Amino acid sequence: MTADLLSDPATCAVRGTPPPAVAGLDPAHNAALMPGPAHPVPWRALLGDVLLDADDWSALASMTRVRRCRAGDLAIRRGDAAVAMVALCEGRVLARGPLGGPRWLDLHTAWLDGRYEEDARVVSASALVMEWPMAAATLWLRSQPPVLAALLRATAAQLREAQEALRGLTTKDATARVAAWLLAQAGGSAEVRLAERKRDVAARLSISPETLSRSLRHLADRGVLAVQGYRIGLLDPVALLALARCRRAA
Repeated sequence: MTADLLSDPATCAVRGTPPPAVAGLDPAHNAALMPGPAHPVPWRALLGDVLLDADDWSALASMTRVRRCRAGDLAIRRGDAAVAMVALCEGRVLARGPLGGPRWLDLHTAWLDGRYEEDARVVSASALVMEWPMAAATLWLRSQPPVLAALLRATAAQLREAQEALRGLTTKDATARVAAWLLAQAGGSAEVRLAERKRDVAARLSISPETLSRSLRHLADRGVLAVQGYRIGLLDPVALLALARCRRAA
């Protein structure tokens, strides 16, 4: 039974490992399985190492909609009926903070027949957005357990991110929250350009705008940051990381 479970394509998709040859299918079919294409939708980045044949990838492409957005356009509009899973193929948007593609923007709301809860506004010069309508997806996914497992894994990863963010808000002081947020926005670069107003950043970190300003001044006085308007240089990322890891005393 264990061997059957470990060789199941859906299980392999959850574990992030390529499935072995599928028993009961001829070798020619197994040889025809391939990872997802990279353009225009980066399926491998969105679904991991899922292997499908060319016909299945073509069917998936035919049921999705891809649209090019310009700076200022809404990739997702708050309050609209959630009729599709939405992914950012390329570009950057502002939703729960700046987000860069490729990544899923909203995986869960359409499954709940709800309405999108947040705007996702394009902040790059352009962005490519993919919508996968639930009306087509639910029927097709019944015959595609590896893809369904990959979506479950992506949803679980987003839940973990949300839990970690909530834990940070409840266990870190203001300076630690600001430090962690700056590192997340920098993504390895040495500068952060604020794409939203400071009061919106403060609200996201559950602190007041005045506390945010004090924290930035404190970090600048320590030589960790250089603040010039909406541009923040990370002068000492190691010290910033140490501050971000500090927990509030019990």
